[in-house]
Amino acid sequence: MHAAQRRSFWLHALIGLLPLADFLQTGTVAFSAAPVMGDIGASPEEYSLVATAYAVVAIGVICLHRWLVERFGWRTLMMSSAAAFAAGALVCGTSGSLPAFLLGRVTMALGCASFMTAGRLIVDRIPPSPRRFTGIRFYAAGIAWGLVLAPFLVGFALSQHNWRLSFLVLLVPAALLLLLAFFVLDDASVVPPDARSRVDPAGLTGLMAGSFVVLHCLQQAAFHYFESPGRLWAAIASGVAGIAIFLARNGRGSRGSLIHFNPLLTARYLVGLAMFALAYLVLGADNYMLPVLLQRAFEVPLERATSFIGIGALGGVATWIVLSRLLKGHQGPTRYYVAGFVALVIGAVRLAGLSEAANPWLSAVPALFCMGAFVILVLPTTAIQTFRNVQHDPLTFSHAIQVKNMLGQFGVAAGTALATLCLQWRSAVRYTRFGETMTSPPVQQWLDQATRHFSAHGDPALAPRMALARLSQLVSQEALFTGALDYFVILAAFACICIAGVLLQAAWKPLVAWSRA
Repeated sequence: MHAAQRRSFWLHALIGLLPLADFLQTGTVAFSAAPVMGDIGASPEEYSLVATAYAVVAIGVICLHRWLVERFGWRTLMMSSAAAFAAGALVCGTSGSLPAFLLGRVTMALGCASFMTAGRLIVDRIPPSPRRFTGIRFYAAGIAWGLVLAPFLVGFALSQHNWRLSFLVLLVPAALLLLLAFFVLDDASVVPPDARSRVDPAGLTGLMAGSFVVLHCLQQAAFHYFESPGRLWAAIASGVAGIAIFLARNGRGSRGSLIHFNPLLTARYLVGLAMFALAYLVLGADNYMLPVLLQRAFEVPLERATSFIGIGALGGVATWIVLSRLLKGHQGPTRYYVAGFVALVIGAVRLAGLSEAANPWLSAVPALFCMGAFVILVLPTTAIQTFRNVQHDPLTFSHAIQVKNMLGQFGVAAGTALATLCLQWRSAVRYTRFGETMTSPPVQQWLDQATRHFSAHGDPALAPRMALARLSQLVSQEALFTGALDYFVILAAFACICIAGVLLQAAWKPLVAWSRA
């Protein structure tokens, strides 16, 4: 292999490893949340601050990505990012309290927040040729394999009764990224001081403060929405106002702005952002809901549930192998969107029909395979369509990628919040319905049997209370399980609406062309 070929291969490896590392750490945090909270002594509400802090810092780093590249160059920036990623993972993996874990996640955000942005922009540095498309294939493959490896990594760590392993293993991709960045990147992208973008303190403060308020409210909605929805919506509105300050101060496209929004205000780009937001919304919601459903449906520990999720995510890898070949000659988006949402419908319907007696290999794994296919069908298709008209200008393309990845932070947070609210709502409804059957003869017969059991194995005076407490526990578990099933019914209905929207849009374009003829 010639030196140029070797360098090209390692550059493609770096491009693939960047999104893989990002999805790996995202999945690790999502799937290991319960054992982490138990070990560091944090309540779910306290732990939500970790997710908020990470997302806010990530948004700031993504916003400043171009600013940093112009001053330090690609090699220095990516090596520093890899080092921060490794330091944060090490702090998380050795933390014993919530503040320490929070510090680790914020440090990780300083490093890995821009991995997705960097990977896609490095692809665009490759001259137009088959090598660039190979870079795109590596990039998408990194996403697909990150979705697979994250649940397996968490499952392995939990099988060893040590969640910390899943964070310490992240030191491996961090080290590889640092080495690859050193050997295949350079700092030639540093620009003269008078041509660099500038930070607007007021605008950046508005973005960071507004993002914190919005994301914090989304996280808090899972705990207090039904208590004071008006207050939460008012706070979200104030956060949006802060973000609007940033948009207004950068939307003019003045020379040196952090992000020029005016060139991005096209129908193609805005529709693409909406599709990205939808995909990240579903991804965030599923990352929360799938472990809940699988653990309850099959009465398995979290490590087994994450193994099923990882096996199902192989559907995304298989889908990308096929899709990467089809996209060369058939880039029309309608067929891929329809296929993606049909896969989502099939997966959601099958998961909504799970029961405790179902075989996970015949019921859950095929459904999860379809869910993985959905992500890979929608994300690359949307990327190809969204950035088609902005790739001619490196500055505009960079800003378009940055905005999309900042939106992704909101999408995942909103998906998690919506899934939590949906589960609370449907579980409460189911619990009420189950409670209405408490006086039925079968339930009374069960209570009598349970009372006799507890009388024979304990204090007879406490037996009725113990039987009633056991019944209440079983009803709560069943309400949680059926509430999770209801979520997937709602998801299937939502996917059907999306299919109708895609087909309507596809039919509308020829009608518009005909009317103008």
